[in-house]
Order: sequence, then structure tokens, then C-alpha cells
Amino acid sequence: MKKQRLEGIGKEIMRVISKVILEEVKNPKIKGLVSVTEVDVTEDLKFADTYFSILPPLNSDEKQYDSEEILEALNEIKGFLRKRVAEEVDIRYTPEIRVKLDNSMENAMKITKLLNDLKV
Repeated sequence: MKKQRLEGIGKEIMRVISKVILEEVKNPKIKGLVSVTEVDVTEDLKFADTYFSILPPLNSDEKQYDSEEILEALNEIKGFLRKRVAEEVDIRYTPEIRVKLDNSMENAMKITKLLNDLKV
């Protein structure tokens, strides 16, 4: 399958999952800012690796925030996410959603902090 088509399908899946998490998911374990950063679809359309960025709520202390717990909750609802993708994206086979954590924001914050510490 062409790379452009796979990227287009990935963007559509990302749009649907983002909308569902924002508007429909009511799981209390999923707290803070949870956003989809990227979706990589395999060439055979069997799997969609979905990368989530998880930032803690603004008014909480770090002890209550556990990204692994939120990732586990996202894994619990991946069947529901796949069902919603199947309803909204018109493709023959709906890929299985694989939930993965995107640490790029955390890494960027650590690097920024290190660079700021070097300036002082």
C-alpha cells in the first residue's frame, strides 16, 4: 500500500480517537491532558500503533499522577476505540489499536531544565 494512503488513514484514525477521548470517554483513571501525538498504521492494515502524550493535571501533585496507570486505562478501552474508528473511518479492515506512550514532551522538558541549569 502506498505510504501516502497509510499516512492518510493514520491521520483519520488519530482524528477519531482524539475526538472520542475528548468527548466520550468517562473513565476516571484517564486524567490530565491525554492527547494522540501520532498513529502509525502497518502496511497490511492489521495494527495501528497509537502514541499518546500524557501530561499531569495542572492542579495536582505528582504523587497522584501515574502515566502507567493512565496507559493501562487506555489499553482497557482500546476495543471501544477500535469500534468507534470502524464506525467513522470507511476502510475494509479496521486495524487493531496498540497503545504506546510518547515520552517526547517529558524528554523535551528534561532537556530544557538541564539547559536552564547550565545557564545559571
